[in-house]
Amino acid sequence: MTFFVQGLSIHEQMPFGRVFKKSAVKETDAVDAIHGLDETEHRNDPVKHGQQHDAAQAYQSIKHVPRTPNVVLAEHIMTSPVVTLDPQATTSKALTLFRSSQLRHLPVVSSTGELVGIVSERDVLRHLAGITESYQQLAEAHKVKRVTDVMQSPVLTASGDTDVRYVARLFVEQRIGALPIITEGVIAGIITRSDVLKAVMRHFVLELWA
Repeated sequence: MTFFVQGLSIHEQMPFGRVFKKSAVKETDAVDAIHGLDETEHRNDPVKHGQQHDAAQAYQSIKHVPRTPNVVLAEHIMTSPVVTLDPQATTSKALTLFRSSQLRHLPVVSSTGELVGIVSERDVLRHLAGITESYQQLAEAHKVKRVTDVMQSPVLTASGDTDVRYVARLFVEQRIGALPIITEGVIAGIITRSDVLKAVMRHFVLELWA
């Protein structure tokens, strides 16, 4: 499981600690028992002793039940092959491709196969309308023409062996809508929020937190 940041002039591996937020749950100190267990009392009371014995047996039986790991990896749910855009593509062409493919995010890939950015349908629509990210109106002369003007770059990516639970956590913490999956420096697939939800429906025993 590896995370990278990729863009026009960057390809950097991201340490786990920089990708995810630190847990808000803090480790607590040990607490001394106020009233210890009186084993003599339990042995002298047949009912309590029997309950304790049954509980111990139940715990041991559960402890030895074989557990099947329900780990779903990014490569299991990603969409592949990936519909991409050329860096020289116009925003009008991008919008046409969004409509025909019914996709919401398109990676921007260079002629050498390198991921240089990602563009969303919302970004294209906003800029075609002449609206900036701060919702200010652009002058006609300053309206963007190419996807490189509206794409997000650099892009956070992950390897195919990434646990889907971490992908879901990324979507929440980093507020992203899609995650390109990279294999040997080349985009091999892409995962969206919808893919994660479908994975939860198919693998309903999937634990939500890694």
